[in-house]
Amino acid sequence: MMLHVQNRELVIPGQLLAEGSYLLYGGVFKEGKCVYSSVVGLAEVRGQDIRVIPLQGCYIPKRGDFVIGVVVDTHSSGWILDLNSPYAGNLFVSGLLDRKVDLDREDISQYLKVGDAVAAEVVDVDERMRVMLEASGPGMGKVTGGKLVEIAPTKIPRVIGKKGSMSTMIQSTSGCRLRAGQNGRIMIWGDDTRMVRAVVEALLTIEREAHTSGLTDRVHQFLERIKSGGE
Repeated sequence: MMLHVQNRELVIPGQLLAEGSYLLYGGVFKEGKCVYSSVVGLAEVRGQDIRVIPLQGCYIPKRGDFVIGVVVDTHSSGWILDLNSPYAGNLFVSGLLDRKVDLDREDISQYLKVGDAVAAEVVDVDERMRVMLEASGPGMGKVTGGKLVEIAPTKIPRVIGKKGSMSTMIQSTSGCRLRAGQNGRIMIWGDDTRMVRAVVEALLTIEREAHTSGLTDRVHQFLERIKSGGE
């Protein structure tokens, strides 16, 4: 086995990444014993696992994802949610309330209306890319308060960081609370509007500079400067 790139190295389509018996994940393809990148992104190698994290791309829902959707329409038994994706999500009333509902007796508009943000889990995606959601678990359902920020979905892993390092640092430094959906939407809650704005700017910086080194330290220094009264 031979590796031709470093971990987190920026690569381009067709670039030779490795040779040998690697386990392939997203963003790569194999010809013979050679592994190549199929996208522009960051090479990630962990033992025998190799993939490329794309720098651009839309969100494609998959089962088990946590997402933050926005209600864009209703139907007789639930709601249609925009997922920052080419594919909308379908949330039934029973998937929100976790109980049977008599639709002839209950007005479902009391639970959600167009424009509401909803924290949900993707529970099924069929062969026609029909996306089913559920939002009845702990921490799920209608999102109240806070500020919603949208970034490229491919940058969410960088916002979270290894073992949650980046998001934990942002929250502890700013005093704000974050929740990041895998579809590129992030909710921010905080009592200090100045720090909420600083966190928004930090997230946009991460989106722009996700491929660079030393990013966590730069974001930390920026937040500390704002917290101490700097600009």
